[in-house]
Amino acid sequence: MMWDVVVIGAGIAGLTAARACADRGLRVVAHDALAPGGQLINLGTLADWPGPATTGPDLMGALLTDVVDRGVEIAYGEVTGLGAGPGTEVVTVEAADGPATARAVVVATGCTPGRLDVPDADAWEGRGVSHCATCDGPLHAGREVVVVGDDEWTAYEALELAGIAKQVTLVSTAPAWPASLGRRLDDAVDVRRAGVAALSGDGTLGAVHLTDGEVLDASGVFVYTHAEPRSALLDGLPAGVPVWSAGDVTGGPRSLLTAAADGRRAGLAVVAHLEEA
Repeated sequence: MMWDVVVIGAGIAGLTAARACADRGLRVVAHDALAPGGQLINLGTLADWPGPATTGPDLMGALLTDVVDRGVEIAYGEVTGLGAGPGTEVVTVEAADGPATARAVVVATGCTPGRLDVPDADAWEGRGVSHCATCDGPLHAGREVVVVGDDEWTAYEALELAGIAKQVTLVSTAPAWPASLGRRLDDAVDVRRAGVAALSGDGTLGAVHLTDGEVLDASGVFVYTHAEPRSALLDGLPAGVPVWSAGDVTGGPRSLLTAAADGRRAGLAVVAHLEEA
């Protein structure tokens, strides 16, 4: 199969890039390892998205309908490799549904789950450490939880948990939040400007130890720090291969608006490249 554009990752950045390409009449397929949506499908009400208030799943549903209506095909399954050939004008794509080639590729594979830089951090996975408020928040209904992180995604997760848990403490070193988001946080959670030094508990998590010496009772800690870009597909590609990256995989600031803007930037760059070819 030969495509004009293959987009890898159907989150907000990937679908925005796909739309920009489809608007110019290009044949586009967007691959996702599981299902379209990325982290967006795990977010509740979005405070700072332009227009009427909406939720993450509602926004993703609207984006998905929009790109499909514009002719973008959605493919399910992991893309395991990219290569050049013949020459550097065409990209080879190894995907779950078979190999393909493309005149250009956009990689929008996002980030890994967050992690804590504390002793035995991995040992607490599944024993109190989580990375998704809508998935695991109900397990902590009526109890104390801690959210750790500095970006907009973290703030949304804290607000989601505020409707579930008895007490939410947001541990963050972020200097400020967007105004409307900051007001909602002030009303719903307790913000501590610190870091996490250690976790403790008897079998399952019982407490989060902060770098300022305070110890917080907590049955769960939701972690969004130290997320790493999923950039393996970009490694080792020859110079000049028509591959662009977009969204969290670039290592830039993590927010809905920046992800959408970066997806559009990548899509328009692909359009310009193909129109010049």
